[in-house]
This record gives sequence, structure tokens and C-alpha cells, in this order.
Amino acid sequence: MPVRLFLLKGALAGLALAVLVHLVEWGALVSAARGARPGWALGALALVPLNVALEAYRYHLLVVRLAPEVRYGESLRAVVGAYPLGLLTPARVGDYAGRALALPQLRAWDAAALTFAERMVTLACCLAFGLVALAHFLLTRTAVATTAWLAVLWLGAFGTAAFLLVLLHPHLARAVLETVLPFERVRPLVAFLDRLTPSDAHRLFGLSALRYAVFSTQFVLLVRALDPATSWAAIYAGVALVFFAKSALPSFTLGDLGVREGTAVYFLGAFGVAEAAALNASLGLFVVNLLLPALAGLPLTLRLRPSLPKVPSFKAWPR
Repeated sequence: MPVRLFLLKGALAGLALAVLVHLVEWGALVSAARGARPGWALGALALVPLNVALEAYRYHLLVVRLAPEVRYGESLRAVVGAYPLGLLTPARVGDYAGRALALPQLRAWDAAALTFAERMVTLACCLAFGLVALAHFLLTRTAVATTAWLAVLWLGAFGTAAFLLVLLHPHLARAVLETVLPFERVRPLVAFLDRLTPSDAHRLFGLSALRYAVFSTQFVLLVRALDPATSWAAIYAGVALVFFAKSALPSFTLGDLGVREGTAVYFLGAFGVAEAAALNASLGLFVVNLLLPALAGLPLTLRLRPSLPKVPSFKAWPR
């Protein structure tokens, strides 16, 4: 990523956070943090290994379809070692390069294609569960159920259903991608879909739903640490809407800082969570699920080769 773009994304993240801190008030943030219950926060921290392990296992399921000799430990090191690069790039695009460098058994662009496929399944989970929460949100708050929100709900439901249909049928996914992107250079990138079966896709979606439950629970536990008065159901619904909105919005800051926090203040606030608690919990989730794994993966990142392999010639791909 160009240095100027990196600096711009960082500046936007800082500006967004500064605006939120000003709106919520610094004193309220400090007071909420001081009154936090550490037990719930430690529970969120304890789920970090499970969250990372599930992410690595999902990726490993795809990797072994192209390189059966790769072991789970190697996939885990690739995922953890790519965290620092992902943290420093918008939408975590650095993960693509980091994983490619860590797995020489795969061609660089094959590794990137697998990472993209894994991300799409995570996106589908965020959209599907978020739509359920959005429907609940609109049904329980008729004053908010404007025409615009109802349109978002119905369009989202239609689009997500079509998205899930494609994701759960790899051969259909390849046909759609080759139709939308009818370029010769694209075909080798999506050829790995021929190696996947609908059973593989269902397993991947099931694991992604489980991981979604894990990182959602981490967010909920952090909110409970700061605002124990709000019900579990309300917090889970608000968290689902936060991930739904964050997934639907384009990433324009580093690590999605500011975007996630802004949606957390709005949606969790709508379910009765104090604004300071919502903002602190969102920042806590960033530290727990992105910053800490990135620090753990930094030694692995430093061992990676500094340059990517040459772009493949895109000749006939073995089937």
C-alpha cells in the first residue's frame, strides 16, 4: 500500500475516533472504564485462542484442497504471521500477502484467492445474522421502521439469500465469477473452486458461523463488563447490527477504527447500552482480536521473505 494512502487511512481513523470521543465525552469514557468488571473482560480475552484457531482451521480446509501436504500448524502460523500486515492495511488486505509468503507450497495468487473465499463466507455470516437482528430492531421500534430501513431489510434479505446460494455451491460460484469477470487472467484464480464440493462449502459456512458466535460473544462480554444492566439478548442484537453495518460499509480507515465504533455507539445505544460503554467495548474488541494477535504474530512476520513470488503466467491449470 502506498505510504500516502496508509497515512490518509490512519488520519481518517484518528479523526473518526476524535469525533466520537468528543461526542461521547472523555470523562464518561474514563468513568466507564474505571467501573468495568474485569471478569467479563477476561472472558473475552480467554476466547482469543479459539477465535484465531477457528480462523486458521477454516483457511486450512481450503489450503489442503490445493496443497494436501500442508499441515494445520503451518496454516496457523501463516494466519497469525499475517496479522501485523493485516492490521496496518485497510480491510486487512495485508493478510493476503502475509499468508502467501508464509505458505510457499501455494502460488501467491492461489493463496490470495483462498483468503478471499474465506472472507466472503465470514461476510455472509455477518449479513445473515445481521438481517435477523435488523428485522427484530424494526419490529420492536416502529418509529424507526421508515421506508428506507424497510428497503434495506428487503434488499439485504434478497441479496444475502443469493449470496449464500452461490457460496454454498462452489461450481455455481465459479460460473458466476467467470460471467461477471470474463477475463482470461481471472480463470486460474477461481479454478480452485473446482476442488471444493458442496459438503466442503457447508463445513466452511458452519465453522464460520461458529467463529461468528465466538467473536460476537467476545464483544458482548466486553459490553457486559462496562454495562451489566443491559440484557444479554439486547446486547447480542446490537452487536449483530454492528457487524452487519460494518460489513456493508466500505472500509476507509485502518483496522476499521472509527467505523466499528460509530456503529457500536448508534446500534448498541438504541438497545439501551450507554454510549461510553459501547465505544469502550468496541475499542476493547479491536485490542483483543486484532492488536494482541498482531503483536503475537510479529516475530513470524519478521521471518517472512520481503518480496512476493512472481505473478504466475496463468497457463492451463491442472484439474
